Amino acid sequence: MQGSVFVAFANLMKVLIHKRKRILLLFVLGIGFPSLLLGYLAFRGIQNDRALLEKEKLSEQRRISEQITALIDENIQEVEQAFQNTIANRPETYLTTLVHSLVSLKSQHPLVEEVFFYQDLEKIQFPAAKFLFVPNGSGQSIVAPSRASSLIQKVQYAQKLEFQQKDYKRALISYQQAVELVSDLRVKGELLSAAARVQKKSLLFKEAIKSYEIIARDFGRVQIEGGIPLGLAARSELGSLFIAINDPLKAIKTFIELFEALIHREWILEKAQYEFFVERTRESINEIFSKQPLSAEMQLYTSTFEKLENEQSTSREITERLIAFQESAAADLQAKVPENLDDSRHPVKRFTLDIGKNTYLISLLSLSTGEGSRTHEIWGLLFNTDYLLDNLLRQALQRHISSEEGEWIVRGKDGKVLMNSGISPTGSATVKTNFAENFPPWLLELYQKEPQLLDAFLTSRRGFYFYMFILIAGILVFGLILTVRSISHELELAKMKSDFVSTISHEFKSPLTSLRQIAEMLQSGRVPSEERRQQYYDVLLEQSERLSLLTDNILNLAKIEEGRKEFAFEKTDIGALLRGVVLSIQDRVRHEGFNIELKIEDGLPIISADCAAITQAVANLIDNAIKYSGESKKVVVSSFRDGPNLTIAVKDFGIGIKKDEVDKVFERFYRGGDELTRTVKGSGLGLTLVREIVEAHQGKVNVESELGKGTLFSIRLPVSRGEGK
Repeated sequence: MQGSVFVAFANLMKVLIHKRKRILLLFVLGIGFPSLLLGYLAFRGIQNDRALLEKEKLSEQRRISEQITALIDENIQEVEQAFQNTIANRPETYLTTLVHSLVSLKSQHPLVEEVFFYQDLEKIQFPAAKFLFVPNGSGQSIVAPSRASSLIQKVQYAQKLEFQQKDYKRALISYQQAVELVSDLRVKGELLSAAARVQKKSLLFKEAIKSYEIIARDFGRVQIEGGIPLGLAARSELGSLFIAINDPLKAIKTFIELFEALIHREWILEKAQYEFFVERTRESINEIFSKQPLSAEMQLYTSTFEKLENEQSTSREITERLIAFQESAAADLQAKVPENLDDSRHPVKRFTLDIGKNTYLISLLSLSTGEGSRTHEIWGLLFNTDYLLDNLLRQALQRHISSEEGEWIVRGKDGKVLMNSGISPTGSATVKTNFAENFPPWLLELYQKEPQLLDAFLTSRRGFYFYMFILIAGILVFGLILTVRSISHELELAKMKSDFVSTISHEFKSPLTSLRQIAEMLQSGRVPSEERRQQYYDVLLEQSERLSLLTDNILNLAKIEEGRKEFAFEKTDIGALLRGVVLSIQDRVRHEGFNIELKIEDGLPIISADCAAITQAVANLIDNAIKYSGESKKVVVSSFRDGPNLTIAVKDFGIGIKKDEVDKVFERFYRGGDELTRTVKGSGLGLTLVREIVEAHQGKVNVESELGKGTLFSIRLPVSRGEGK
């Protein structure tokens, strides 16, 4: 028998070893090799796909750069063509009638900053331009009109009364009398202005206001000596008089209107004159606004003044830029014209001119006075670089290149950044391109945005590789978890096997030693009494039953693991079966003081079961309860009907099981980690065999335990397998 047990044990070990090898083989064939192959293919595919995508992006960026430069060139050509048509269709008296057409050209094409005329290569003119001011010294010279001697004497007398004697009353009368003696507008305007000045000095503010209003209305464009318009001076004085009479609303209205008139070029002023009146008007307005609180109507003028300030600043920059070109570009144009206008097939020539901090984009148009004659008329366009950058070029770049696709920079010919996409790109530009004919002289740089790894996978047209990576990662993670669990389980199983070998050896050796010693004592007649002899017989029976149960557990579990175990189902009376099992075990353990209490419910149904297997399962549970009963010597075995099931329960009142070990008690070779538990003899196969037998009967086995209070094992078998009476 002992040989059969070890053969069965060896077969059980072979089954476990075969399972481990099969797991390793399945992992290598089903996970490892396919993962390596898929990983290699995916890596190669991603490399090829990335190279292809970079090539496609580079081609796309080149195509976009060509489209953008072509678009800018088309806009420039469109403006040049419209400019040619306007100049070519001019009337013979074009110097006086062409201005309207040029203004219309500028309004229709915001790309045009200004049109200039360069006749006989001498002086640059801007026929359609409206300057805020003209250069100092370039204003019209004012010729003093002839005056009668009596008028001169009258004016000199009035001035003596005003400035020397401070007799403002008589001075005013003298000025008014002088006004009646003249008919020339300029002289009359000067005398009225002098009279209004005296009225202001005399604190006759209301009379002075009326006088300045007449001057502003009737003599607005009359210029006195020095080129100052009378209307400009009169309106400035009116604002001051309204402040003097404490009427800030009329004062601010007068100054705002004056400021607006200066911006809208109502008078032609030299730069110094313009700056004087603009600064004086601005100071007066700010002085009024500084007085708090402002009325609601006054507050409306603050926003109007801010708008006028912005308009004045922009117009001033344009004026100064055009004057700088007008004063300094003549020599450069003389050098450019002979070189650029020789080819009559290309009458329009483009080039860039730098004057100070200003850069001018120029397109020249030559017009011949007759066949074979030298060109005497040069017309030119100044292109609006701000509009070209901020409107045409920026919009084209934003329309063709999204922020997700890449970044861009526009650089000037000095390498300075003129405009970018908003984020300074890193790395080197993938595409650099100039505009047609290097006009404008800017460099367009396009940068590819470095994609994140996940974005590169998701945006790839071959997203198959991304999902392949996901699959590979999932397989590897699954394989890793499976391998770790298998190895952990195998290590734990190996430890259990080692413990099992040690335990099973002791389990066999201990009863065999007891049997041999008792048999020798009985054979030699060294038994002192009949009572002692009966005790020896009880021990022989107990140890034999113990060996038999251990042997049956090993043999049956080995058969179940190998799939050779066959169960013989027959109609079984569970009550009678339990009585037999309990009686047999009670006889074995009576000498140890154990009491096995049996409780069987009346009217238990007959079920279909393998009597030998159920007997072994119940015996294992009772044997387990006896081993772990601790100080308690009581075990309760019960059976009752529980709905569609018949329940067999075995309860002890011993040491109990820890919560974290309850789910492990049915595993092969498992024994609790508690030192008290490990001192109890056992193979670790009994409960495993119970589970296998119960599941073969389509039943379930449960365990409930509380540490230090005992454990309850319940076997639930379906009644439907053969219910009867």
